[in-house]
Amino acid sequence: MKLDRGSYLILAIMQKCGAADFIQALTINEIAEKERISKTNTIYKKVKHLQKAGYIKEGVKVGRAKSYYITREGVMLLPEKENNYE
Repeated sequence: MKLDRGSYLILAIMQKCGAADFIQALTINEIAEKERISKTNTIYKKVKHLQKAGYIKEGVKVGRAKSYYITREGVMLLPEKENNYE
C-alpha cells in the first residue's frame, strides 16, 4: 500500500508524541494542532485510511472524541533518521 506525505506525517507525529499505546493515544484535533497544515476533515480521512491498513488503532475515548495510536507496523514504515550532513 502506498502512502502519501500527509499519512507519513501523521505517523511521525504519533511516534514523536509517544502515542504508541491504548492510553497515550491522540485525538484528531491533537494531531491537527501539531500538523498545522491540513484541515481536521482531511486528517480524519487519512487516519481512517491508516487504520484500515493496520498502521493505526483506536485508543481510549477522550471525552466524546476517539483517539488513535500508531502500531508496530506503522512504526516500521517510518524511515530511520540519518545524521550524515557531511
